Amino acid sequence: MTALNIARSERPLEDLVFRVCYMELTECRDEAEFREGVQLVLRNLDEVLDALCFYRPTDRKIERAVDRVKLKATHMRNLCAAVPESFDNPEGWRSVAENIMVNYEQFRIEAGLLYRLAVPGSSFGVLRAAL
Repeated sequence: MTALNIARSERPLEDLVFRVCYMELTECRDEAEFREGVQLVLRNLDEVLDALCFYRPTDRKIERAVDRVKLKATHMRNLCAAVPESFDNPEGWRSVAENIMVNYEQFRIEAGLLYRLAVPGSSFGVLRAAL
């Protein structure tokens, strides 16, 4: 078997903006939409973690920001994994959704701050808006 070298982008954060999908869990009207939204959030988190996996900034401030985003993404993955298969009452999903929404917003803010630090000439909201 031949080993393949997969080239990593020289601009992982810029490329990430095009690989994630915007998700607003507050727009979910029922449990099915919420579960679909959680799957999209998980996909976005995987894309972020994948992009940051091999990203090695030389600036210590950016490195700390990368670590914060990775930590938040991992925390978000754990929250999403903890969503139960079913809820005791028909509206039980809403409290879980609120918790995930608040934490996802914090994750988006951290990701936006990282993008602003790591991508010269960018604004705070580019990656945040994409997520």
